[in-house]
Amino acid sequence: MAVTFAQMEEHEISSANPISAADAMAALSADPKILLVDVRDTAEMAATGIGSGAIQAPGRAVAWMADLESAYRDGALQDRTQRIFTTCGGAPSFRGAAAANVLTSMGFENVSFVDGGMASLIEEGMITIPV
Repeated sequence: MAVTFAQMEEHEISSANPISAADAMAALSADPKILLVDVRDTAEMAATGIGSGAIQAPGRAVAWMADLESAYRDGALQDRTQRIFTTCGGAPSFRGAAAANVLTSMGFENVSFVDGGMASLIEEGMITIPV
């Protein structure tokens, strides 16, 4: 049976673990080991910058970067016990939730998506750096 985009969006969001931007900012301040993974496209990142300490994983790149057997694996995405926050552009945070679900299905144990994405993080005071 075919599904609509809204249904796909709802499935991804309801399947992932959300964290508010305020709680994410507090956690990031308290624990610099938390990894922020930005899944926005490069034009979006260029428009606002990327969170200080975040890694860029546009689109579905997060799956290749986290795969233990991929030639594109990223050292920052190999520890399956590391706390990770994924972020996209803004509400309804479909891409951030989808990335969190991908990482969870790959064995990561502590992944949340930032509800409201980078727009909410910036509203909460996230410092960004140009990309």
